[in-house]
Amino acid sequence: MTVATSDRAATSTGMSTARHVGSPAWAGFKATITNQVKAFYREPAALAFTLGQPLILLLILNSFNFKITLPNGETRPYLDRLLPGMIAFNGMTVGLNSVAFALSRDKQRGVLRRIRATPVPTISFVGGVIVSRLIVAALVTLITYGSGVYLFGAQLEGNVALLLGLAVGGAAVFIAFGILMVAVSRSEDDIPPMFILILMPSLLFSGAFLDRSGLPDWLHWVTGGLPLTFLTDAVQQVANLGGGLGDIRGDLLGLAIWGAVATAIAGWRFKMA
Repeated sequence: MTVATSDRAATSTGMSTARHVGSPAWAGFKATITNQVKAFYREPAALAFTLGQPLILLLILNSFNFKITLPNGETRPYLDRLLPGMIAFNGMTVGLNSVAFALSRDKQRGVLRRIRATPVPTISFVGGVIVSRLIVAALVTLITYGSGVYLFGAQLEGNVALLLGLAVGGAAVFIAFGILMVAVSRSEDDIPPMFILILMPSLLFSGAFLDRSGLPDWLHWVTGGLPLTFLTDAVQQVANLGGGLGDIRGDLLGLAIWGAVATAIAGWRFKMA
C-alpha cells in the first residue's frame, strides 16, 4: 500500500526498549514513532511507491494539456488545479490506507495483542502510529508541492505553510477513519471493500481531479459533505486564490466534525486484540 506497514520485529524491539527506558507511556510512544518510520524507509518498494506516486501522477495527468477556469473566472492550465487536488488526495491516501491496512494486518497476526501485554498503554502505541503517519504525510506533501512547482512549473499563489498544515490536518482526519475501519472490521479481508467504499466517491466527486461543476444538483449537494471535498476545496482556495484561514473556515469546520465523529467512534470501538 501507500506506506510501509509496521515491521513486527522492529515493533517488538521498540516495545521491549520501552519497558526499560523512562515512563512506559512516553517511552512506548517514542519507540512506536521511531519503529514505524524505520519500517517505512526499510521497505524499498513501499518507499518508492509512496514518494514516487506524486511524480508519476503529475507526469501522467499533466499530459492532458488543457485549460480550466477558476472560481474567480481566471483561465489557468489544468496543472494549476491538479496540484492542489493531489496535495489533498495524498493526505487521504497516506492517512487512510497506510493506517487501515497496517493496523489490520498487525491485529490479525497478533502483533497488537503482544504489544498490549507490555506496560505500554494503547494510547501511546496508537499515538505513535498517528504521529509517524503525519510525518510521512508532511514529507509526501512537500515532495508533491516541490515537484509540481519546480519540476512541472505549476503556479500556486497560497501560503506554503498553510498548505502543509491543511494536508497534515486532513491526513489526521483520515487517520481517524483508518483506525475506525480497523475497529469495526472482523478481519484483514474486510479492509479493502471499506477502503474502496471511501476511495471511489472521494476520487470521483471531491473535485481533486475532476471539476464538480458538471454534477447534477443533488449529487453536488450530497458529495459536498465528503471529507475529501472539504479538504480539496480548502487546499484549492489557498493554492489557487490565495485564500487564508477566514476563507476556508467552512471547510475546516466540516473536516473537524468528520474528524471528531470518527475519533469518538474509533476510540469507543478500537481494541488491541
